[in-house]
Amino acid sequence: MTALLSGWWSEILAGLAVVVALVASYFGGKKIGTTQTQAKADVTAAKVESAQVSAVAEKQKENAQVAKDAQTTNAALSDAASRNKLHSSRYNSDD
Repeated sequence: MTALLSGWWSEILAGLAVVVALVASYFGGKKIGTTQTQAKADVTAAKVESAQVSAVAEKQKENAQVAKDAQTTNAALSDAASRNKLHSSRYNSDD
């Protein structure tokens, strides 16, 4: 009788160990899945931010080129031509 009971206890403990391992595996996998989902969202956000930074840098490059071209054009003008250009500017008002 004792041998029969001792055999059952070991099988019950083995089954319990399997159940505990399955529960631990489920919750561990759930945490890994959540972490992977967050990592994918972070990567997507970083790509969007990178694209925005690239667009801003390109716009600044264009603005710098326009300013450089204007400076070169203005440097080539004579005094009278510069004065005439300022008077005909849309920002100049006859007060």
